[in-house]
Amino acid sequence: MTSTSLHDCTIVVTRPVAQAGKLIKKLQDLSATVVHFPVIAISPLKNQQQLLTQAKSLGNYDIAIFISRNAAIFGSALVKKTGDWPPETQIAAIGDGTAQQLSELGLSADVVPSGAASSESLLSSSMMNSVEDKRILIFRGIGGREKLADSLRKRGAIVDYLECYERKRPNNDPTILTRIWDKHKINGIILTSNEGLKNLYQMVKKDDLDRLNTTPLYVISSTMVELCGKLGYKLTPILMPSASDDDVIQSVMEHCRSQ
Repeated sequence: MTSTSLHDCTIVVTRPVAQAGKLIKKLQDLSATVVHFPVIAISPLKNQQQLLTQAKSLGNYDIAIFISRNAAIFGSALVKKTGDWPPETQIAAIGDGTAQQLSELGLSADVVPSGAASSESLLSSSMMNSVEDKRILIFRGIGGREKLADSLRKRGAIVDYLECYERKRPNNDPTILTRIWDKHKINGIILTSNEGLKNLYQMVKKDDLDRLNTTPLYVISSTMVELCGKLGYKLTPILMPSASDDDVIQSVMEHCRSQ
């Protein structure tokens, strides 16, 4: 395998259907064998009128935080339906992957934390340490961690949520992975959220858990690394810099070359 090829590497992409295409093509262009096995299904919420009403108030906020690629996709769509982005409202992205998605949608993030994409990294940025009396709107799916909002409120911010989509565990056929493990070695499974990681462990057949626990897992945060251990994972997860396509590709190439 040359330094620019992933020939003989079998990679599992777990992104939702609407977000997997570009990464899959980039991996295939590098001669990787790619299997798409979504571990999260994304859908918009039904109460669109209520969400549009909330989106119209965006100009009342000093900062808007997008917590994921999906938040960027569904949140920006709501805002665009109500008018242009208010110039006085700054934009923060949880990581490079979300910032990349925002850029593709015509929005530029004012703050993107360095390091792994996580609430902790964003909270360490200078903007998030000067939020007293500022109004902050967090775009996210239904539910999720409260770490970010709780910490910002302790720092004096007024924080609201705009929950613009919901996540579900898909009913994928797990024998797809069984057949691959039977015939080939899986060189990596790409995961970008705690929820997706948990779903993967619930979706895989019980007889395949031992093989999952010794398959390279690519993750994007220290909390995901910790969760891998709690779920019984036997190796050290590969911590990618972010969920952006470039960082994912670079991490996969570095790891597959070392095998």
